[in-house]
Amino acid sequence: LAMAVFSAIKNKKNQKIREGIEDLALKCGDENHTGNVDVDLVMKQMEGMNIKLEGKEMAKMEKLADKNRKISREDFVSYGKQSKCVKEYVDKTGKEHQSNTNRATAVKTDTIKIDKAMAAFKAIDKDHSGFVDREEFLNFTSNLPVKQREKLLNNLDKDGDGKIDLEEFRQLFEKK
Repeated sequence: LAMAVFSAIKNKKNQKIREGIEDLALKCGDENHTGNVDVDLVMKQMEGMNIKLEGKEMAKMEKLADKNRKISREDFVSYGKQSKCVKEYVDKTGKEHQSNTNRATAVKTDTIKIDKAMAAFKAIDKDHSGFVDREEFLNFTSNLPVKQREKLLNNLDKDGDGKIDLEEFRQLFEKK
């Protein structure tokens, strides 16, 4: 089950990367709004973040581009998922956004402790009710045998209300 929890967290991270690639594709869209991505605009965005496209990365992107140095949005997104430079760009722009948000709200960010239990709980709590209900839990643990899923649900649901709150869920993360 712990593996499933970490898988949910990884899926959330991959979603953020996909969203970042889509944002870059939008920023670098061609002036005719055909849905294509302009290679030169991508390079300018990268340079603005002190990321230099070199060698294989540049060759791959130029191979995808047409004679006008445009790449279809779909091809660019596919390229971006494999590109270290694009992932670095997404990471930097995400951190820059987070840093700007923190400065604007005067939040101190010396150390941030990630609450893995809370992150996993929020990923499973699809309806954002503050509880993982029976259906959400059974969907999340669908890779386990039925009897094991039921037993785990009953063991976690200490108060017997048919749903798991965050404190009950934390049991999964406690060292035994």
